[in-house]
Amino acid sequence: MQYKGFTLDPFQAEAIQAIDRQHSVIVTAPTGAGKTVIAEYTVERCIQRQQRVIYTAPIKALSNQKYRDFFAQYGEEVGIVTGDVVINQFAPVLLMTTEIFRNTIFDDVSRLGDVSYVVFDEIHFINDIERGTVWEESLIFAPQHIKFICLSATISNIDQFAGWMQGIREIPIEVVKETTRPVPLHHNLYIDGYGIGSIDDLKQVQVDDQTLVSTLPTPAKILAPTKQRGGGTIASGNLINYIDRQDQLPCLYFCFSRKRCETNAQHYASETNFLDSDQQTEILGHFDRLCRSFNIYDAPNVVSFRKLVRNGVAYHHAGMLPTLKEVVERLFTFGLIQLLFTTETFAVGINMPACTAVFDSLEKYDGISFRYLKAQEYHQMAGRAGRRGIDQIGYTYAKVDPRFADIERIRATTLGAIEPIESQFNLSYSSVLNLYHKYQEQIYEVCTQSLSNYQNVERIQQIDHKYQRVQTQQEKLQEPSCIHDLDPTSQIESYLKTVEWTGEQYQFLKNREREIRRRERGRKYQGIRRKKLAQIGKERRKVNQRLETHLCHSCEMQSSCKQLHRQIQQADKRLQRLVVERERFENFQKEQIQLRLQILRELGYVDQQQLLARGQVAAKINGYEMQITELLFAGLFEGLSEDEINVLAISIVCERRKDRIFYLKMRDSRVRCLLEDANHLLERVRIVEDQYGIPDPLPHLETILSTAMWSWSQGCEFETLKEFADLSDGDFVRSFRLVIDLLRQMRRAVEDHQTFIQKLGRCIDKINRDIVDAERQLRISNDDRNLNTNSVIQT
Repeated sequence: MQYKGFTLDPFQAEAIQAIDRQHSVIVTAPTGAGKTVIAEYTVERCIQRQQRVIYTAPIKALSNQKYRDFFAQYGEEVGIVTGDVVINQFAPVLLMTTEIFRNTIFDDVSRLGDVSYVVFDEIHFINDIERGTVWEESLIFAPQHIKFICLSATISNIDQFAGWMQGIREIPIEVVKETTRPVPLHHNLYIDGYGIGSIDDLKQVQVDDQTLVSTLPTPAKILAPTKQRGGGTIASGNLINYIDRQDQLPCLYFCFSRKRCETNAQHYASETNFLDSDQQTEILGHFDRLCRSFNIYDAPNVVSFRKLVRNGVAYHHAGMLPTLKEVVERLFTFGLIQLLFTTETFAVGINMPACTAVFDSLEKYDGISFRYLKAQEYHQMAGRAGRRGIDQIGYTYAKVDPRFADIERIRATTLGAIEPIESQFNLSYSSVLNLYHKYQEQIYEVCTQSLSNYQNVERIQQIDHKYQRVQTQQEKLQEPSCIHDLDPTSQIESYLKTVEWTGEQYQFLKNREREIRRRERGRKYQGIRRKKLAQIGKERRKVNQRLETHLCHSCEMQSSCKQLHRQIQQADKRLQRLVVERERFENFQKEQIQLRLQILRELGYVDQQQLLARGQVAAKINGYEMQITELLFAGLFEGLSEDEINVLAISIVCERRKDRIFYLKMRDSRVRCLLEDANHLLERVRIVEDQYGIPDPLPHLETILSTAMWSWSQGCEFETLKEFADLSDGDFVRSFRLVIDLLRQMRRAVEDHQTFIQKLGRCIDKINRDIVDAERQLRISNDDRNLNTNSVIQT
């Protein structure tokens, strides 16, 4: 089958045929296999049929990239709606984040009436602990006429996932699997102090670090040993040199810290030039042109960054200016950056493969502790290695320190099976309110459609099977009998209790005896001591007599009766545990929703039949619905200036950081009192949540960016923000854009209050300027006429 002049792979043709049949499709295929072609075909067919199509992505950067790609083909027929950007929102082809799509379902489902297909790129994000519920809610509650294209490189339990989807969607769903990578991957370890090897080589190092040098494969002999005089090792310099000599560039070098990305890039750019003079001229021309177009050539980091890219080196992480990140992405697609140090976010969706992927470590800090990467995480990143049509083989190298390496965990990460996706269904207050408004008490039945419930049904079936097996084993146990013609069960239980009581009494008397000997020491107390010890002896004999007079004590059947009774008791306990476990799985979702509804009733958001005024507002806000609703109904926003509203908003969206950072405290006493009052007003929600045992109650307001927002809202330059908080440029931009998103949601929630809506618009305008304006950045990306190819930054 041909498409756009290319012969399709069988799995691509199979998926496209399913689309022609107007079916939904779930496609799992390795990174770089060509899943994007399926999405592109869906868009093209919908345009031909004059139907609308929505393309959702897990991150805004991917939404923006897809918008640029489709805009280049279809122009004004393409639009985008994210928390940052709204362009042509009623276009036939609409790009969205998954959260925006879910919110549209709840806010105004009629806007989806003419949508034929929705593409879910990176559908495995349904497994994400924090955000996975958004994908699940979208699939459950989307109108039934909508068909889905679900794309992923990593779903090991795809048949289970498809079975659940078919159970909740009316339109047939077809599963397409492709397991073969178009470019095979060679997985290697870089063993610190030795060189390139395998897991078996690592194991040998840990056994005897003197024998490995002569047994490693040839590349390792080239590298080994990497020990320096005076101790220490060359971290990975030899590895990069080897990759360069083996013509395995460009290379994506994954680091799990922003600082490591930057320091590594600066080190290698100062040590090595990966470009010839013509390539240097070309990359600097592109860099200068893009920086001038985005108006960032005066930004503090740009001059130093230019020195990196001149040698074919760069870094990419969330702390950078979004525009500078886009410049890096553009340069990488031109094939001019040879060594890119990046965090794991670069592996999500963005179509920028390399020949080689290097892992600075197979461990990362997940916010709680250091842990090894999951197999799914590793393969998502490793999948970027190997460019189709360019490379015959893709290469991965994972750095490990043999002194601390856990071989089995490394094996599970690099060679083990990819973990199955698990439901993360966890309705927010806003979702519960929207569903309660539509379904009232039937909300419980609706939520039985979750993937969690589907997986729990399977778990319940497994529990029932275990229960039957244990019950059968219990029934096969010989029925106990008593030679004294008494009830055998009660007799042996009585004897075991007597044995237990005897042991307790022995210990009690022993402690008393020890205390007497301690207190009544010496000849002076000899008589008293003798009398008291004699009394203890009498009591001990009574205890013995009670045990010895029990019928079971000297019975020849005692041992067999005890063993049989113990087996029956153990079986009973196993059955009881299985019953409890079954009830937990069976009632988990219902109990979670009941808990949320009880809290909402107590706080005055719902009654027994409908949403109350607070609930109607909170249902239109996603993410910070309780904070905004509580403060709105407390009248806190009344009389505030635009700058004060912006400061209050950023204290809501800003997350408390575990690491201490420098920041200037708010000096304006009125604003300080405002934030204190807001925190006090939100305490009523925390108290109720605490009463109901919510594990993560409403967070306190975070004030580390209050002064920075106060100054930005009043018109300060972006470069001065560092004076108010020691945060990276990207963190400032991301936080300000979160505030813009929240203020836009507030505008929709208070649609009947025109004066306040206008004030919120002015609040947004004060923030959404210069480098923070995401829509401006995206429009510049699409407007080649704004690119001045002759501009050069002076260094």
